[in-house]
Amino acid sequence: MLGCLLVGTVASAQSQSEPLVIFDFEDSMQDWAIPDWAKEKEEDVGRVLSLSQEIASSGVGSLQLLADFPGEIWTGAYIEVFMHVTDWTPFSTMSIDVYLPPDAPTGLDARWILTVGDQWTWTEMNRAITLEPGKWTTVTANLKPGSLDWKFFPDDNFRRDIRKVGFRVESNHKPVYSGPVYFDNIRLNP
Repeated sequence: MLGCLLVGTVASAQSQSEPLVIFDFEDSMQDWAIPDWAKEKEEDVGRVLSLSQEIASSGVGSLQLLADFPGEIWTGAYIEVFMHVTDWTPFSTMSIDVYLPPDAPTGLDARWILTVGDQWTWTEMNRAITLEPGKWTTVTANLKPGSLDWKFFPDDNFRRDIRKVGFRVESNHKPVYSGPVYFDNIRLNP
């Protein structure tokens, strides 16, 4: 629902000084999903994606991903959404709040992944952000031309045609964890 409302909002966001929340997970999953191709990969350990009211960084709802990280090998749990509004040139950064329960191990990381342009080019953040169990961690990526946050240097065309937004939680060989990861308050910042 919020993605559809976003159409009229983006044009006026340029003059805003406040972040524009594009996904809040208050009433629905807002089309976020574990893609079919990820379900087929052994290294993708995301199992179930659902709406939750157990914890939220803002409001009462969040997105809950149940994942099963086995340790010893690199694994990731990936979720994504197709975008209805693709021109993000008025914005300089994007942010998401991620929560691991207090009993989760240290060492799980997270990063943004975008699919952009006519060629549907996949690009992910250069570095993952370490998640801290028992606390909300905000993962922010710079969208400005020349940003070093991405595996290639973006220009204005990069943020002018966002096709999909993805997010991945990763275990790089060590942490063993079977349980929930929560996502909330996805926003574009002026």
